[in-house]
Amino acid sequence: MSNHQMLNNEQHKGLKVHTQRSSALGDNIMLTLTFPNEFYNIQAHYPIVFHKDEVTEKFQSYVLLGLEKQENLFLNNGGWDCGYLPYTIKAQPFLIGFQNQELNGKIQKQRVIHLDVDSPKLNKEQGENIFTEFGQNTPFIEHIGDVLGEIDKGFEESEDFLNLLTQYDLLEKFVFDIELIDKSHNRLSGFYTINEETLNNLTSQQLTELSKKGFLKPLYMAVASLLNMGELIKRKNKKIQIK
Repeated sequence: MSNHQMLNNEQHKGLKVHTQRSSALGDNIMLTLTFPNEFYNIQAHYPIVFHKDEVTEKFQSYVLLGLEKQENLFLNNGGWDCGYLPYTIKAQPFLIGFQNQELNGKIQKQRVIHLDVDSPKLNKEQGENIFTEFGQNTPFIEHIGDVLGEIDKGFEESEDFLNLLTQYDLLEKFVFDIELIDKSHNRLSGFYTINEETLNNLTSQQLTELSKKGFLKPLYMAVASLLNMGELIKRKNKKIQIK
């Protein structure tokens, strides 16, 4: 379990964040969370897949970055080889947290920034400062705050979006068999995608409901994103050739 602390300018003053991307800095991940409000940008570069949590039985949407565990095919020579970084990658090692605060005599949930203090991205020598020497927010952490705001909005929208997808039976299991350049066979399973046949046969009432909530566009973006599977395989084959 990661060790999360609420960010504050006394305890975390002097901390810097490595903004390079590498396996050593914890970026060797196969999946990262994404949200309907980001699908438009994601589908231009990455496949979007859905996964069901075994405990809660709820679905979440993910960006597929590799074809096996701890593989990120977008990492390249200390950088991220793609023009668009998913929100959940950009925000690391920060997370969105909540705190109860009293406002006008009422207890309200306030959004706060949390920090994963065990992250290899944190150090005191190299990278972006979180706070100025006077303890004020730097433009870097202000930007992170904006990204976390988008993530928060994404979480809120996601629940409704994924509930409707489940209700309309729009998610189907998919198995992807891949033959690589070295003749090895890989099988990608355990994920779900949009069932295009069901999508094409939605009633006008269902389509209106999805449209009203702004969910039709992300639905079609998720479908279009699977064209990027070919790009992932290309990247994997390139890696094999380099070896």
